[in-house]
Order: sequence, then structure tokens, then C-alpha cells
Amino acid sequence: MEGKLDLKRLEREAEKTVYDNGAIFYYLEYKEEDGITVIIQGDKINGFTEERTSKSPCCWNYKKYYSTGIIKEKGTFFGRTSIGLWYSFDEQGKLIKTEDKDRKFGKFEHKDVLNFLIENNYVEEMEKDIYKSVFEITITFSVEDLTWRIMARDPYFMVNDYVLDGETGDIISSKTYQGGKM
Repeated sequence: MEGKLDLKRLEREAEKTVYDNGAIFYYLEYKEEDGITVIIQGDKINGFTEERTSKSPCCWNYKKYYSTGIIKEKGTFFGRTSIGLWYSFDEQGKLIKTEDKDRKFGKFEHKDVLNFLIENNYVEEMEKDIYKSVFEITITFSVEDLTWRIMARDPYFMVNDYVLDGETGDIISSKTYQGGKM
């Protein structure tokens, strides 16, 4: 069995919102000693999710739990795109499926997108595999046309919007505009 969410800790420490139907929504956010931010949220009807930031501003680890707290799924996101190996579990926590999410990419992969962000000064590598950024960055991948879309908003709300070819990494389109939320 992979792991179980600590429902007792959630009950003790989480902010709770009670809905009209009596369901309770739990929200818990905390920082670990190494600076990683953890957000756990959900309810005992639909289950829970756990998001953990990483040392890259573009990557985060994700876990989904059954309402019992048993793990249902886990993997990593790069922006809003699932990457790497993803694991699915049955209701007892036994591994039932492994899927390689990188198979959908062309030759220009998420690591190349991170290098694009570094080369264009949207992300700064502080030390090996530890990054920082003053930009709010949204990254998506389109399986239909094999393109990456990168939107980087600076603190003054200027948005740089790129579409990159998923095979070559060439810039298909680029525009800059004043924007609010992305």
C-alpha cells in the first residue's frame, strides 16, 4: 500500500467550511522545514487532493485520495501539464496502473521549455535544480497540435504570451500585452 492521508490531522488543523447539505470542505496549507508548500483540500464525499510545490516554479507534485484517505493517484505537473510517470491505485492503495505522461510530447519536452524560460530570463536557476521567478507563469501543452503555450506575467501585469512548436521549439507566435489574471 502506497500511503494514506492523515485524516485526523486534517480534522484537527484544517480550516473547515460547512455547506448547506452538511458536507464539510477541508483546507490545510503549511510549509515544511525545507520550504516546500503543501496544500490539502477536499471533503469526505468526493475525496481529497494534495499539492506540493517543488524547487522549480513550474513543477508541483500532486496526489489524489479516496474519501477514506487512501491514495488514488499521484504524479507531477509542469505548469498545467502532467509529466513523468503517473500512478493509479485501487481503494485498498494497491498500485493498479502506471502511465508515462511524457509519451505525448514531441521532441521539445518540458525540460526544453524550462531552458527556454531560463534563457529568456523568466526563471533564474539559483543552484542545481533550484529556481526562482518573479513572474507568474502558466504553461500548457496541446496534444492536438503538439504546441506549448507559455504565458509569463510580471509584477506590473505585462503578459508575454508564446506558442512554441512541440517538435522543434521554434516560436510560432509571440505577443506582449497588459493583462490582469491569466
